[in-house]
Amino acid sequence: MKPILPLLALLCAACTSSPTPEASASRMLEKSRQHLLDGRYDAARDSILSMRTQYPTALQSRAQGILLLDSIEMLAAQDSMGSATGEEWKRLSIKAQFYERKLQEDKAKLAK
Repeated sequence: MKPILPLLALLCAACTSSPTPEASASRMLEKSRQHLLDGRYDAARDSILSMRTQYPTALQSRAQGILLLDSIEMLAAQDSMGSATGEEWKRLSIKAQFYERKLQEDKAKLAK
C-alpha cells in the first residue's frame, strides 16, 4: 500500500504541471496566424515579437516565427501595392519580391 502513495503523488504533480515554453510559444504563433488571416498585420507581427521575448528557449517556434514574419511582411507589401502608384508601387513590389525570396530561402534552411 505504501508504494502507491508516492506514485499517486507523482501522478497528481504531472497532471498539474504548467505548459512547456514551446507549447506556450506555439499558441502565440497560432494567434499570430489568425491575425494574419484577418489582415491584421501589426497584431500578427507584435504577437511574434512578444513570443520571441517571452519564450527565448522555444527554438522550434522561434524558427517558425521567422517564416511567419517573412510572410507577414510579404503580404503587407502586396496589400499595400493595390493602392500605391509610381515610385511607391515599385518600392513595395521590390519589398514583396525580397520577402518572397527570403521566405523560400528560410524554408529551405529549415528543411535541412
